[in-house]
Amino acid sequence: MNPIFVLRFSGGALALKIVQVKVPLAALIGHSVQLECIYSLDGDSLYAVKWYRGVDEFYRYVPAEEPRATVFSLNGIEVDLDESNANRLVLRSITAETAGRFRCEVSAEAPSFETVSGHADMTVVQLPQRGPVISGGKPRYSVGDQVDLNCTSMRSSPATNLTWYINGEPAERHHLQVFPIVEDIDGLETSMLGLHFTIKTRHFRKGDLKLKCTATLAALYWQSNEASAEPDRPVHHQRSSSSEVYMDSNSRSTLASAAFTVHFLGQLQRSTLLVSFTLVTLIYFVSLS
Repeated sequence: MNPIFVLRFSGGALALKIVQVKVPLAALIGHSVQLECIYSLDGDSLYAVKWYRGVDEFYRYVPAEEPRATVFSLNGIEVDLDESNANRLVLRSITAETAGRFRCEVSAEAPSFETVSGHADMTVVQLPQRGPVISGGKPRYSVGDQVDLNCTSMRSSPATNLTWYINGEPAERHHLQVFPIVEDIDGLETSMLGLHFTIKTRHFRKGDLKLKCTATLAALYWQSNEASAEPDRPVHHQRSSSSEVYMDSNSRSTLASAAFTVHFLGQLQRSTLLVSFTLVTLIYFVSLS
């Protein structure tokens, strides 16, 4: 996980300055995270380093005192004192309440007594327990039919971002139906995105029609699900070109192959079968007499 570095500081043109505040942009629920406050004293002596979430102070480091580090109770905050110091702060077993704006405040000793601060924001993420689910498809389609599919990503925080692809290309916006986010009683969210379009011959220009839905969440999660449709070849003795397709997960349908073979029995083959059947029938009745 690559943290995003966001620097906001207050204070004038002083010797003491904040160089960088490093906070993960997004972190997984239940994991530990490391926050860093990098500053330059430039000849001053350090008096204290304080960490806040919002307006609430929860960690203070004063090198002249004993113990040097003090923790103040705050919901969603569990400081690992053994791993924290004047520059680094480690939070254990983070929860949804841990998220927020974290501010590092640095103060110098006498004679300047100057104070500077910087901040960065962190989101806490709970991933879905399974990948996105595609629903609503029919077992067979023909060119001209309407495709109506839904992609659902269950119970995450925040809700996942869903994207539909048709043959590897993002679906056009007018083919999409965005549903409202559904929030469960425990705060977890479910997202759903519909896909609606009419099947054209061009959808099979490169072979099978592939429909894919992806679910993403920050830079921590990417999952996809795919359905494919296989075109039936046109029947030679028919003038119309109504292609039929068979929705399938990954493999071709044996039934479709059998239907394909039957379709290709032309007029000559059917006549030959009829003659053969007549001869067999005559031989059978002659043997009986």
